[in-house]
Amino acid sequence: MCYKKEVDLRRAKPLSGDPVIVISTMDENGVKNVAAFGSYLRIGSTIILAIAPDSHTYKNIIRSKEFVINIPGLKDMESIMRASRAYPAGKDEFAAAGLREEPSLIVAPPTIRDYPASVECRLKWTKNEGSHDLVAADFLCGRCDEAYLDPAGRFDQVKAGVLHIVRYPEPVYIVADRYIQGIERM
Repeated sequence: MCYKKEVDLRRAKPLSGDPVIVISTMDENGVKNVAAFGSYLRIGSTIILAIAPDSHTYKNIIRSKEFVINIPGLKDMESIMRASRAYPAGKDEFAAAGLREEPSLIVAPPTIRDYPASVECRLKWTKNEGSHDLVAADFLCGRCDEAYLDPAGRFDQVKAGVLHIVRYPEPVYIVADRYIQGIERM
């Protein structure tokens, strides 16, 4: 006998909960673009994103081969919502979303200054998967606000208030309030 009810996986989404990221890119004229994402996979020093090929973000990544993953916290909720809007081509989306920028260390697109952390990336490959393309990139370097480092020097998602999206495409998020140490196997 099964005690769990069968659910529609497209609706129930039991595997949701990725940290929200905001990707920054630049177009061929140097105009800055931002877009919020929650659909991706990390494997070692590679990230694989699902991006609509008609988006400004996708076109900018394909052209320049580089972008920045910015990791916002709870304090950044308003700018995430503004970064999620559709803007016309050629609009400075940093300004439209009320974001301050700072130069990246390796790539041309700027980093979002006020977000807790960022990772600069370079394109590896793309693969069409219907309505979206998978975009794989290498992590080149990362930075974070020192206030969000734990004693071991790791980025502290709890302290930073990192948001996790749980009901895409609805804007429903959660924030972790503590770490729970796993039990070692005997």
